[in-house]
Amino acid sequence: MEGTSPSDDNDFQDRVKQNIKLHLRAFQEADLANSCVKNWNLEFLRPGEFATFTSLEKIRPILDGLNEKVGRPFFRALIDAAHCGDSGLSMAENEQIIFEMGANDQIGPFHCSAPTTRGCLSSDDGWVSALLRANAETGKLPSAFVELFRHDDQAFAELRELVPGHGVDTTMGRTYIEVVVDGLVDTVRRLNNLKNRGVI
Repeated sequence: MEGTSPSDDNDFQDRVKQNIKLHLRAFQEADLANSCVKNWNLEFLRPGEFATFTSLEKIRPILDGLNEKVGRPFFRALIDAAHCGDSGLSMAENEQIIFEMGANDQIGPFHCSAPTTRGCLSSDDGWVSALLRANAETGKLPSAFVELFRHDDQAFAELRELVPGHGVDTTMGRTYIEVVVDGLVDTVRRLNNLKNRGVI
Protein backbone atom coordinates (compact mmCIF):
# COMPACT_ATOMS: atom_id res chain seq x y z
CA MET A 1 0.00 0.00 0.00
CA GLU A 2 2.96 2.27 -0.58
CA GLY A 3 4.28 4.20 -3.54
CA THR A 4 4.92 7.67 -4.84
CA SER A 5 2.57 9.31 -7.32
CA PRO A 6 4.20 10.81 -10.43
CA SER A 7 5.59 14.26 -9.70
CA ASP A 8 4.59 15.59 -13.13
CA ASP A 9 3.70 14.51 -16.66
CA ASN A 10 7.35 13.85 -17.52
CA ASP A 11 7.62 11.50 -14.55
CA PHE A 12 4.42 9.72 -15.66
CA GLN A 13 5.75 9.32 -19.20
CA ASP A 14 9.01 7.90 -17.84
CA ARG A 15 7.01 5.28 -15.93
CA VAL A 16 5.03 4.44 -19.06
CA LYS A 17 8.28 3.97 -21.01
CA GLN A 18 9.73 1.78 -18.28
CA ASN A 19 6.63 -0.45 -18.27
CA ILE A 20 6.74 -0.76 -22.04
CA LYS A 21 10.45 -1.64 -21.90
CA LEU A 22 9.91 -4.27 -19.20
CA HIS A 23 6.90 -5.96 -20.81
CA LEU A 24 8.47 -5.89 -24.28
CA ARG A 25 11.60 -7.57 -22.95
CA ALA A 26 9.52 -10.33 -21.36
CA PHE A 27 7.54 -10.71 -24.62
CA GLN A 28 10.74 -11.05 -26.65
CA GLU A 29 12.76 -13.23 -24.28
CA ALA A 30 9.84 -15.66 -23.82
CA ASP A 31 9.25 -15.65 -27.59
CA LEU A 32 5.57 -15.07 -26.95
CA ALA A 33 5.01 -14.15 -30.60
CA ASN A 34 5.57 -17.82 -31.47
CA SER A 35 3.93 -19.33 -28.42
CA CYS A 36 0.45 -20.60 -27.54
CA VAL A 37 -0.17 -17.40 -25.56
CA LYS A 38 -2.85 -15.42 -27.40
CA ASN A 39 -2.68 -12.20 -25.41
CA TRP A 40 -1.33 -10.60 -22.24
CA ASN A 41 -3.82 -8.81 -20.00
CA LEU A 42 -2.65 -5.90 -17.86
CA GLU A 43 -4.61 -4.71 -14.83
CA PHE A 44 -4.64 -1.39 -13.02
CA LEU A 45 -5.57 -0.98 -9.35
CA ARG A 46 -7.22 1.72 -7.27
CA PRO A 47 -5.21 4.71 -5.99
CA GLY A 48 -3.38 3.58 -2.88
CA GLU A 49 -2.88 0.04 -4.17
CA PHE A 50 -0.97 1.49 -7.12
CA ALA A 51 0.68 4.90 -7.22
CA THR A 52 0.71 5.50 -10.98
CA PHE A 53 -1.47 3.24 -13.10
CA THR A 54 -4.80 3.68 -11.33
CA SER A 55 -7.34 4.02 -14.16
CA LEU A 56 -8.11 2.83 -17.67
CA GLU A 57 -7.00 6.23 -18.92
CA LYS A 58 -3.57 5.83 -17.34
CA ILE A 59 -2.95 2.26 -18.50
CA ARG A 60 -3.82 2.97 -22.14
CA PRO A 61 -0.47 4.52 -23.10
CA ILE A 62 1.26 1.31 -22.05
CA LEU A 63 -1.08 -0.80 -24.19
CA ASP A 64 -0.77 1.57 -27.15
CA GLY A 65 3.02 1.60 -26.95
CA LEU A 66 3.41 -2.14 -26.51
CA ASN A 67 1.00 -3.08 -29.29
CA GLU A 68 2.69 -0.66 -31.66
CA LYS A 69 6.04 -2.31 -30.95
CA VAL A 70 4.79 -5.91 -31.37
CA GLY A 71 2.69 -5.01 -34.41
CA ARG A 72 -0.63 -6.40 -33.20
CA PRO A 73 -3.11 -6.06 -30.28
CA PHE A 74 -1.39 -8.66 -28.10
CA PHE A 75 -1.52 -6.57 -24.92
CA ARG A 76 -4.99 -5.88 -23.56
CA ALA A 77 -6.63 -4.60 -20.39
CA LEU A 78 -8.27 -6.70 -17.73
CA ILE A 79 -11.17 -4.37 -16.90
CA ASP A 80 -12.45 -4.59 -13.34
CA ALA A 81 -15.65 -2.73 -12.49
CA ALA A 82 -14.47 -2.13 -8.92
CA HIS A 83 -11.18 -0.59 -10.02
CA CYS A 84 -12.98 1.57 -12.58
CA GLY A 85 -15.46 2.74 -9.94
CA ASP A 86 -12.68 3.59 -7.49
CA SER A 87 -10.40 5.22 -10.09
CA GLY A 88 -11.80 8.74 -9.89
CA LEU A 89 -13.21 8.64 -13.42
CA SER A 90 -16.98 8.75 -13.88
CA MET A 91 -19.01 5.86 -15.22
CA ALA A 92 -19.48 7.71 -18.51
CA GLU A 93 -15.75 8.41 -18.80
CA ASN A 94 -14.95 4.73 -18.26
CA GLU A 95 -17.55 3.70 -20.84
CA GLN A 96 -16.06 6.06 -23.43
CA ILE A 97 -12.56 4.70 -22.85
CA ILE A 98 -13.88 1.14 -23.12
CA PHE A 99 -15.47 1.94 -26.49
CA GLU A 100 -12.19 3.44 -27.73
CA MET A 101 -10.20 0.46 -26.45
CA GLY A 102 -12.65 -1.90 -28.14
CA ALA A 103 -11.94 -0.21 -31.46
CA ASN A 104 -8.24 -0.98 -30.89
CA ASP A 105 -8.79 -4.61 -29.80
CA GLN A 106 -7.53 -3.88 -26.29
CA ILE A 107 -10.44 -5.48 -24.39
CA GLY A 108 -9.50 -8.34 -22.10
CA PRO A 109 -11.55 -10.21 -19.48
CA PHE A 110 -14.11 -8.29 -17.44
CA HIS A 111 -14.35 -8.62 -13.65
CA CYS A 112 -17.80 -8.22 -12.14
CA SER A 113 -16.79 -6.69 -8.84
CA ALA A 114 -18.39 -4.05 -6.63
CA PRO A 115 -16.47 -0.79 -6.12
CA THR A 116 -15.16 -0.12 -2.60
CA THR A 117 -16.89 -2.96 -0.72
CA ARG A 118 -15.71 -5.71 -3.09
CA GLY A 119 -18.63 -7.67 -1.69
CA CYS A 120 -22.07 -8.66 -2.96
CA LEU A 121 -22.72 -7.30 -6.45
CA SER A 122 -25.86 -5.61 -5.13
CA SER A 123 -23.53 -3.04 -3.54
CA ASP A 124 -22.04 -1.95 -6.89
CA ASP A 125 -24.31 1.10 -7.45
CA GLY A 126 -24.72 0.15 -11.10
CA TRP A 127 -21.05 -0.12 -12.09
CA VAL A 128 -21.09 -3.82 -12.99
CA SER A 129 -24.14 -3.65 -15.23
CA ALA A 130 -23.04 -0.43 -16.98
CA LEU A 131 -19.48 -1.52 -17.69
CA LEU A 132 -20.41 -5.11 -18.54
CA ARG A 133 -22.76 -3.70 -21.17
CA ALA A 134 -20.12 -1.27 -22.44
CA ASN A 135 -17.62 -4.11 -22.84
CA ALA A 136 -20.23 -6.25 -24.57
CA GLU A 137 -21.15 -3.43 -26.95
CA THR A 138 -17.58 -3.33 -28.26
CA GLY A 139 -18.10 -6.84 -29.65
CA LYS A 140 -14.73 -7.80 -28.16
CA LEU A 141 -15.67 -9.06 -24.68
CA PRO A 142 -13.91 -12.46 -24.29
CA SER A 143 -15.13 -13.45 -20.82
CA ALA A 144 -16.62 -12.24 -17.56
CA PHE A 145 -15.69 -13.31 -14.04
CA VAL A 146 -17.34 -12.75 -10.68
CA GLU A 147 -14.89 -11.49 -8.07
CA LEU A 148 -15.58 -10.89 -4.36
CA PHE A 149 -13.40 -10.42 -1.29
CA ARG A 150 -14.19 -11.64 2.19
CA HIS A 151 -14.96 -8.54 4.24
CA ASP A 152 -12.92 -9.85 7.19
CA ASP A 153 -9.99 -11.42 5.33
CA GLN A 154 -6.80 -10.59 7.24
CA ALA A 155 -4.94 -10.25 3.94
CA PHE A 156 -6.95 -7.08 3.23
CA ALA A 157 -6.47 -5.41 6.61
CA GLU A 158 -4.32 -2.65 5.09
CA LEU A 159 -6.89 -2.08 2.35
CA ARG A 160 -9.63 -1.69 4.96
CA GLU A 161 -7.50 0.95 6.68
CA LEU A 162 -6.79 2.71 3.39
CA VAL A 163 -10.29 2.81 1.92
CA PRO A 164 -13.37 3.95 3.89
CA GLY A 165 -16.17 1.46 3.19
CA HIS A 166 -13.93 -1.43 2.26
CA GLY A 167 -14.61 -4.40 4.49
CA VAL A 168 -18.32 -3.73 5.01
CA ASP A 169 -20.19 -6.99 5.50
CA THR A 170 -22.55 -7.29 2.51
CA THR A 171 -23.44 -10.96 3.01
CA MET A 172 -26.80 -10.34 4.73
CA GLY A 173 -26.40 -13.61 6.62
CA ARG A 174 -25.27 -15.67 3.61
CA THR A 175 -22.07 -17.67 3.37
CA TYR A 176 -19.48 -16.46 0.88
CA ILE A 177 -20.23 -19.49 -1.28
CA GLU A 178 -23.85 -18.33 -1.42
CA VAL A 179 -22.81 -14.73 -2.20
CA VAL A 180 -20.58 -15.92 -5.06
CA VAL A 181 -23.34 -18.16 -6.41
CA ASP A 182 -25.73 -15.20 -6.31
CA GLY A 183 -23.16 -13.17 -8.25
CA LEU A 184 -22.75 -15.91 -10.85
CA VAL A 185 -26.52 -16.23 -11.31
CA ASP A 186 -26.86 -12.45 -11.60
CA THR A 187 -24.05 -12.24 -14.17
CA VAL A 188 -25.41 -15.10 -16.27
CA ARG A 189 -28.80 -13.38 -16.34
CA ARG A 190 -27.19 -10.11 -17.43
CA LEU A 191 -25.22 -11.84 -20.18
CA ASN A 192 -28.29 -13.75 -21.36
CA ASN A 193 -30.31 -10.55 -21.47
CA LEU A 194 -27.57 -8.80 -23.44
CA LYS A 195 -27.62 -11.73 -25.85
CA ASN A 196 -31.42 -11.73 -26.16
CA ARG A 197 -31.39 -7.99 -26.90
CA GLY A 198 -28.75 -8.39 -29.59
CA VAL A 199 -25.96 -6.61 -27.73
CA ILE A 200 -23.77 -9.73 -27.88
